[in-house]
Amino acid sequence: MILSRTLARRTIAAGVRPSWLGAWVPVICDTVILLALLIGALWLGYSPLMALPIWARIVTLFVLFFAPLQLVLITSSMWATRSRWQDTTPPQSDLH
Repeated sequence: MILSRTLARRTIAAGVRPSWLGAWVPVICDTVILLALLIGALWLGYSPLMALPIWARIVTLFVLFFAPLQLVLITSSMWATRSRWQDTTPPQSDLH
């Protein structure tokens, strides 16, 4: 989220419209970095997590993995879309 947001804000401020890859590669990088951090955290906390009842495991995994991943993906995607946005005026009709 940090990488894609920072790059998108710079391109928007500069008035540059990046290519599709230029806008979405930072989103992929943010996702890979977050997944690596979350998998590392899961690996370190695997034993204590397995000691919990199943309902507590589900809630813990939801709060620690699903929610942050969705937050980062949605926010990064919004910034990528925003950086590629082209503001156009609607065509004027001749009918008055």
